[in-house]
Amino acid sequence: MMIQKALNSVKKRGVRRALSAGLADLVVFLGKILICWRDHHSKHRFSNRSSGRVNLVVVLAGYKPYLWPVTLARMAKYAPNDADFCVVSSGMHSTELEEMCIRQHWSYLSVTRNSPGVALNKVIELHPHADYIFKLDEDIVVGKNFFPLLRQGYDHAWKDSLLEPGFCAPVLNVNGISYRIFLRELGLEAIYQEEFGSLVTRCGDLPVHNDPITANWIWEKTLPFDKTAEVFSQHTNCYSLCGTRFSIGAILFRRSFIEEAGWFKSAWHSGVLGVDEDMICRDCVSFSRPMYIIESVLAGHFSFYPQEASMRTKLPEMSRLDPATFPAEHYASHETHE
Repeated sequence: MMIQKALNSVKKRGVRRALSAGLADLVVFLGKILICWRDHHSKHRFSNRSSGRVNLVVVLAGYKPYLWPVTLARMAKYAPNDADFCVVSSGMHSTELEEMCIRQHWSYLSVTRNSPGVALNKVIELHPHADYIFKLDEDIVVGKNFFPLLRQGYDHAWKDSLLEPGFCAPVLNVNGISYRIFLRELGLEAIYQEEFGSLVTRCGDLPVHNDPITANWIWEKTLPFDKTAEVFSQHTNCYSLCGTRFSIGAILFRRSFIEEAGWFKSAWHSGVLGVDEDMICRDCVSFSRPMYIIESVLAGHFSFYPQEASMRTKLPEMSRLDPATFPAEHYASHETHE
């Protein structure tokens, strides 16, 4: 078959042009092999406690242990009973996480390369029966209805729009796109605009992305978290189409999409962050698989990097405002330890 294809190419193009075309095809083929190697190859350690379920919760964690008494604890409390749960660390191995996973009967994966895309690809490969995949970062706060409402939103958006999602995401409070939905729902748009300026929505270069005062203000309006999340949960079957890059700190997607899109992407060098997010958003556009924000689901994003140091000092105050979410035994003082 290959010989016949080559002969047809020579007949159509001539020898010189056929050789040039063949060389170009070879370069493309080798490039795909290298990219596949880049996005999947890493030494790893895997403690497998999965049950081969079709629902999988994946949590990228390892660098913010001071948040685990909130974030991982609530994920454990509210995780669906019909889902496997796997914590994955990119570029490190955490004994503390490993012991936590043993207690919770979760799987734990650590990959040597510090690449979230590689880590996510590896965990999906190691759960071959997983179809619906919830991916969360370690700085995301969820409520009791997070998982069922996000799945319900995925199914409704697909049925209503006749376009299956690339991924669905909740309303994130500290986020350059969905913060506008957050403010609108709570009637805070005018107050925010007076405090921090125009209500522009974009991924990055906004007060909600860069300014710790803004992040703290939004969290003050969010707490108590469960009460605020309940307000959003009343608006079932409401979703927004996201037409620009959006955070993948908390998303639901299907295995078939990530396989069709060529899996999560990474960089050639370790420690380069954001490539997986950037490329999956592009893939959603390329494959006509929209990104939807499910407006009935609120999740808390603790902070972006420029806000993190300041926000850590606010944890005692956040605990005072909402001890059910930020337990006093962990956050009663200004000292939060790695």
